[in-house]
Amino acid sequence: MRPLLALLAFTAVALSPAGAAVAATVPPPWGPDVNADVPVTRVHPMKVRTKALVVTVAKGQAGTPPQRYALLNCSFTRGTHPAPGRACPTLEKVGGDPAKLQPDPAVACPMIFDPVTVTAYGIWNDAYIRFERTYGNSCQLRATTGAIFAF
Repeated sequence: MRPLLALLAFTAVALSPAGAAVAATVPPPWGPDVNADVPVTRVHPMKVRTKALVVTVAKGQAGTPPQRYALLNCSFTRGTHPAPGRACPTLEKVGGDPAKLQPDPAVACPMIFDPVTVTAYGIWNDAYIRFERTYGNSCQLRATTGAIFAF
């Protein structure tokens, strides 16, 4: 009987205007502990510059259908490209535009005609990138683009 009376008394005090004022000033026990919580530094999503390209490789002089494709995301460590650590710095040097890449003069490629067509579509630092080029063979592709299309 005593627990029932205590419950009724507590309910009466909680429902009264004075009880509501007391309940509103007491912080809940599950609130954040200002002394124990570590502040989290977050970057606003609008301040992160997007650097992501979908890259494809196709045999022949036409870009479709591609034999291989990958997502090269240089903004975050996500994507399906196997070597973003080597491909992203190459793109950074040319502002994300593969058309500005120059072939490596130290690489000597055979003069065998086996065309390879590559494409890159996406966004790099808020600019839309659309790139499609046919190289004479895969050696010329590697000498010019490095690890970007090496997947």
